[in-house]
Amino acid sequence: MKRYLVEFIKKAKEENVIINPLEPGKVIKLDFPALEEEIYLPVYYNVSLIKGNGYKKIGKLGAWMAENYPPEDFHIRTITLNKTTLLSFKDERTIILKSPSNNYEITVIDKNLLSRKRKERLEKNGFFKGYDIKRNVIIGNFYLFRRPAKIRGLLELEDEFDHTDFLSLVVLDKLMKELKEKTVKSAEALEVAQEMAEGKYGNFILSNYPVNKMMEAVEYIDQQGEWKIFCELVDKGKPLLLNGPTGCGKSTMIKWYAYINNIPFYMSPTGNRETTMDDIVGSWVPADPKPIKAPGALILAMIHNGIFYFEEIGPVDPGVLYGLHGVLDDKKITVQSQYGFEVIEGGENFKMISSGNLDSRYTPIELSDAFLERWAQIKIIYPDKEGTANILKSRAPEIDEKIAVLITELLFDFREILSTYKKDMGLRGAVEVCQAVQQSKQPLRKLIEVHMLNPKSTYETDQTLFRKLMEKVKRRIKR
Repeated sequence: MKRYLVEFIKKAKEENVIINPLEPGKVIKLDFPALEEEIYLPVYYNVSLIKGNGYKKIGKLGAWMAENYPPEDFHIRTITLNKTTLLSFKDERTIILKSPSNNYEITVIDKNLLSRKRKERLEKNGFFKGYDIKRNVIIGNFYLFRRPAKIRGLLELEDEFDHTDFLSLVVLDKLMKELKEKTVKSAEALEVAQEMAEGKYGNFILSNYPVNKMMEAVEYIDQQGEWKIFCELVDKGKPLLLNGPTGCGKSTMIKWYAYINNIPFYMSPTGNRETTMDDIVGSWVPADPKPIKAPGALILAMIHNGIFYFEEIGPVDPGVLYGLHGVLDDKKITVQSQYGFEVIEGGENFKMISSGNLDSRYTPIELSDAFLERWAQIKIIYPDKEGTANILKSRAPEIDEKIAVLITELLFDFREILSTYKKDMGLRGAVEVCQAVQQSKQPLRKLIEVHMLNPKSTYETDQTLFRKLMEKVKRRIKR
């Protein structure tokens, strides 16, 4: 059992939380600067690794919780060393913590259910609150002690679990006390400013921004009737989320619809955990005599009556996505430009479509129900073997049917192996192989290695996964 001492240290204008192993190890510090009474969410805190007298920033913690914020949307997101965890509330006594490797259920300890001996031992040290950490069975605890006026914490974990997964838990009570007393600033101030400026400022979408349309696109091949319902929903202008694994044809479907309907098409930068509203709405750029606001993909799509495609919405910071509620509800958004604050309104044919792989095995972040309920959602799965072979033949028309069937069989073999590594494989690599067969002088085995195996084993040091995948290739291709 590993144990970590958690100390809450108050300085003049800020506080620190120090997580210190009781045996030699890395010491982690979280900074808690003083906040104003009114705040914007999320509130971010730096996570640092203490080295001697200095420290190195290794991540950040973002919190969404305040007095006038919906309780169901309270959550804490932590990013450290390229690992993301999400803590959210199931009910008053139960917390769900998701990391890339594990999901944990955390429950408030009921003192009345403690054994007499354990209760006496804890209360002797000033115990006032604690949590049991479960993953099927209890794998650790977090205790809070007050003695005499100073609060300390003790995190206990089984040896195989990483304490960095639980940074949000050790500061949870501190955050709830501090942030729930704050008032959240909202977009209302922007709307007031816009009303004051009505009639004075013009729309910042200038005439020299050309309309963008798809000049070519790959035909989408329907598998299970999803194309018909997709067209019906998009035709009506309903915000639509395509949820499915990588490489199952989500982007192909959207681009094909824009192409055959000759609709203006604007695509956001691929969503990631660093995506901001500026990436979506637009950003400030240098100009003479002063900077101007260059409109982003969302604003251009709204003005030009086109499609706004938000690709890979899953990993985007939930605090950013809340800024889209107005667009989803009534096709309006308030923006700040060189002309002041303005309300941009989408045209009659404006359409908003997003995509992502929201499978909990691959995406630790859960989007809130309030956000998801604003979208119609189509769940898309990989096509079956017959459908896969048909897609490969459509993308490489001159390929021998036997090769298309062979690549299809291998693709299904690979997915079975990759699922044990929490990995997946779409159709892109298979399409690349089929297209390369018609042009390359390389043997088929080498093409499969380059386009399908190597991308999935890039970071391997012992080549275990690569060998397992190659064994399937050797069984089906004798030379």
